[in-house]
Amino acid sequence: MNGQNYLSLESDFALLSLRDLLAAREHFHLHLMHKQNVVATAVGRYRIRKSDPRPNGNSPSGNPTRSASQRGVRTLSNSEVRSYSWPAILVFVERWVKPDDFAHPDDAVPSAVYMPNGQKVPLCVVQVDKDDVRSEGDAEYSYPASVMGGGYPVICDVQGQEHIASVGCLVTDGNKSYALTNRHVAGAPGTRIDALVGRNRVSIGTSASNQLSRKLFTKLYPGWPGKDVYVALDIGLIEVDDVNRWTTQVYGVGEIGQLADLDVSNISLKLIGCPVRAHGAASGDMRGEICALFYRYKSVGGFEYVADVLIGPAHDRPVGTHPGDSGTLWLTDVEGDKLGPQPIALQWGGQVFLDGAEQRSSYALATFLSTVCNQIDVTLLRDWNTGLPEYWGAVGHYSIATKACGIIRNPRLRRLMTANLERISFQVGDINKKQMKGLSKQTFVPLADVPDMVWKVGPHKRGGMTSPEHANHFADMDRELDPKLKQGATLVEICDGKPANVAVNLWRQYYQAVQKQFPKEHESRGLLPFRVWQIYDAMTSFIRDGKADEFVCAAGILSHYVGDSCQPLHISYMFNGDPDHTVAGVIRDQQTGDKKRGQVPLGLGVHSAYEDQMVDRHVPEIIKGVDAILAHAQQPALVSGGHDAAVAVVNLMQQTFKAIAPKDIIAEFVKVQDQKPTSRADAMWRSLGDDTIKVMADGCVCLAQLWDSAWEEGHGDRAISDFNPIEETRLEQLYQDPDFLSSHTIDTIGPLLQNGASLSRRTPAHAAPAAKGKAKRTRRIAARPHHHELRG
Repeated sequence: MNGQNYLSLESDFALLSLRDLLAAREHFHLHLMHKQNVVATAVGRYRIRKSDPRPNGNSPSGNPTRSASQRGVRTLSNSEVRSYSWPAILVFVERWVKPDDFAHPDDAVPSAVYMPNGQKVPLCVVQVDKDDVRSEGDAEYSYPASVMGGGYPVICDVQGQEHIASVGCLVTDGNKSYALTNRHVAGAPGTRIDALVGRNRVSIGTSASNQLSRKLFTKLYPGWPGKDVYVALDIGLIEVDDVNRWTTQVYGVGEIGQLADLDVSNISLKLIGCPVRAHGAASGDMRGEICALFYRYKSVGGFEYVADVLIGPAHDRPVGTHPGDSGTLWLTDVEGDKLGPQPIALQWGGQVFLDGAEQRSSYALATFLSTVCNQIDVTLLRDWNTGLPEYWGAVGHYSIATKACGIIRNPRLRRLMTANLERISFQVGDINKKQMKGLSKQTFVPLADVPDMVWKVGPHKRGGMTSPEHANHFADMDRELDPKLKQGATLVEICDGKPANVAVNLWRQYYQAVQKQFPKEHESRGLLPFRVWQIYDAMTSFIRDGKADEFVCAAGILSHYVGDSCQPLHISYMFNGDPDHTVAGVIRDQQTGDKKRGQVPLGLGVHSAYEDQMVDRHVPEIIKGVDAILAHAQQPALVSGGHDAAVAVVNLMQQTFKAIAPKDIIAEFVKVQDQKPTSRADAMWRSLGDDTIKVMADGCVCLAQLWDSAWEEGHGDRAISDFNPIEETRLEQLYQDPDFLSSHTIDTIGPLLQNGASLSRRTPAHAAPAAKGKAKRTRRIAARPHHHELRG
């Protein structure tokens, strides 16, 4: 006989339930909090050091506390929950002290506590050096091109300061729809809330009266022990102005699954270790796991405060949450789950723990979403505008890039670009609205849309509202000056047949005159041809140096800007309506945000209707029409040098104005603007479809011309001998480098081009980059709505 007591359940920790742990924590919480070094508690499963061996098949898991005193420090980062981890109360301490080193033995945290009913509940001691200051410097905000949804930032001005938080998701009370976020950002009821949509700060809604700050634990979870305990909620609702400008998709995630409906009947320790994901407005893609429940983190006025969920790193990948992620929706991330990503919790805060002198780990504090919905009596919306792609109308850029590969003259260059077609764009059969959906989930972004997907919105060092990248995508050429410059009244006239006038200083002079005569158009300073000049010179340099990978990366990215050049609403001051002819409409007071009747540009909304709805609905016709034109297109002469490349792009813009004038697009839109979106798109296509096909075909010809020219000028036939596909990881490494094809404004790009410095990947010291000290100036440029290629 081995003397084992088969009737004793004292150490059978697997029998402990979540309620048992809460009861034990409640019974001993004050006792524990009076211990030296104890700063917080939570309930969950015993965390085992990653260095600890797993039990072999012949020995039981044993007493979890048997040799803990002989082991090293346990932190959240050096420990994990394993399949055999038993239920436990987590006790967080500031310093790791061995039991024998306490001046008073009673200050040591015991290995377990005993309940009045004889139950033994293990305590898991974890060292956490709390740091209440989280870094804001690394936050990178992602902004929508045209439609808002979960994962995007909202902005509120409070006491002269700008506060930014994330939208979690859309909910409804059966009558109105609301964006769910945090109360501390939404502010007092009636506060106007803004967002940056397509580079333009716009008002999107009003803070609703239905808010939550905190609730008694026993009210939220009846029957569970938790006297004098508050659950932090921090829930705010934004009553959205126009639900048609929203989608229930979450940026970076896509469509969401059913709500994880959790209450006292089914919240259990099975949640510990559950993998979760989110997309925070400040941090982008975040992954982690639920590492503890009901984290009891502070005491004020005799009341304790808890967070429903503590989310921490998983598989050594940091959560990486930052200020600005408040309001983020966390979803389950279980591979193969047929229910999809289920919304489980709403983040309201974060905590940084210092694991040693150097390592900082961030954790998210969140509230169960089902608790939130129950308390404010709303229902999760999951099926509004789910058919919309996450990136709007990418078919325009991808079509031009793909078709240009097929008309390259040089057979060796055509071989190289065709081998890398799926790095640059998509095969013809895959260019469609459905294919564009979900691109945000992919690690690699096809090169033709890197400037939009990566450089403009982030998470990237070039992204955000102050980014100089935005001005590279357009050039307003048709605003007529009176008095005019001696060279002409518009850039169209100034540059018509006059290559020497494609000059930075002259364009700056024109823009200064526009700003003087039309003060409201201070954001019109686009530099699209000069961006092409910069990239062309870089491509030529890469070829000369035998750098096929950098050439392909630059050439694929160039296709985006050439695509912008043949889009009528990218090269006109009438980018979203005619400001010289106004009609009655609804406008919003810039100071108060109040709606009122007023005058708006004729055709306001034309941009989205033309470049989003019309083009995305008629992709097959576009592909067929472009093919027909390219089959008989004349190949233009090759260019030499970046200036000639810029002139070629200006000529493309001139052709675009002649083929399809912006005022004609506005006129067609005005005729049908009151119709349903699909009917409106079809009606506009009947009037504008053929001309749209023509300008896209012109863009394909121009792009192939520039590719061929750079190859010829750089002696590609001699310099390049490897025509195999380039690894996506290499291309991603290049375009993620903020110094690769660095972004500039019309005020900083001149010295770069004049001195030939565009041949370098590095920004020259004399070409002043967009510095923090110029944020206000840059932001004015960025405030103009960016208009993507034949999209929003």
